[in-house]
Amino acid sequence: MLGGGNGYTPGSTGNNFEQSSGASFRIIVNTGDWDSTIGSNSPGQSGDPDSPFYGNLFDSWAKDNYFPIYFSKEKVEEYSCQKMMLMPN
Repeated sequence: MLGGGNGYTPGSTGNNFEQSSGASFRIIVNTGDWDSTIGSNSPGQSGDPDSPFYGNLFDSWAKDNYFPIYFSKEKVEEYSCQKMMLMPN
């Protein structure tokens, strides 16, 4: 049985065989090149169970893989899948 290591293990998930602690969000930022930022989040980016982004990041998070996080307008527009306009009443 694989466990989460212990309190001295890098990336520890707790002092037991359950995922009882550990990072659910990680980010590595290069302030010299913001568009090279990478991150990890579990289970996904959305709190909406009907969204395709609700649990899409769980597998990569469990495998300690990262995804790009873009900051420039060009990159954000290039990789956006939806745009929502919020208007005050």
